[in-house]
Amino acid sequence: MRFVPCHAFSFNRFATIGVLLGLLCGAPDTRAEWVAGLTTDTDTNGIGGVVEYHWQEFATAGGFTGNIAVAGRLDEDGDAWAGAGIAGKYQIGGRFFLEGSFMPGFYHAGDTELGGSLHFRSLIGAGFDINENMAISLTIDHMSNGSTQTLNPGSDAVTLRFIFR
Repeated sequence: MRFVPCHAFSFNRFATIGVLLGLLCGAPDTRAEWVAGLTTDTDTNGIGGVVEYHWQEFATAGGFTGNIAVAGRLDEDGDAWAGAGIAGKYQIGGRFFLEGSFMPGFYHAGDTELGGSLHFRSLIGAGFDINENMAISLTIDHMSNGSTQTLNPGSDAVTLRFIFR
C-alpha cells in the first residue's frame, strides 16, 4: 500500500514512526495507553501528528499515576522527533485530569533547524475521560536541546490528543 503525501507532510514517515513505536511496545498491556494527536507548531503554524505509548503504571499515589512512555512527532515541514521517558497523570476530580511528561529524544531537522540531534520534550496538559477506555486532552509541549548546542531556539507545539486504553 502506498501512502500519498498531503501537502509537504509525508505520511510514509509518520507511518514508519508508528510502526517502530508499535514494535518497541510489544504486546499490548491491559492498562497501557495509546495516544494519537494532531499538533501545530506555534512558531510556524505547521500541522503534524503525534503518537505515544504509555506502559502500565509503575507508580501510583492518590490520584497520581506514573508511566514509562515512548513518543514520536512529525510535521509537514519534515521535522521529526522520537523519544522515551516518563509520563504522569493526576486525576483532579471525577473525569478531569492533568498530564505531563519529560522525554529526551532524537530530532531530525526538516525545514526547522533547532540545533543538534539531542532534544528534550516537556509536556503539560489537561484532559477529560470520555469513558474508561477513551480520553481527550489538550497539551502544550516545549522541545529544546537544553543549551547543549550553540543554536537553541526551542520549539513549542499545541496538540489535541486522543487517548485509548
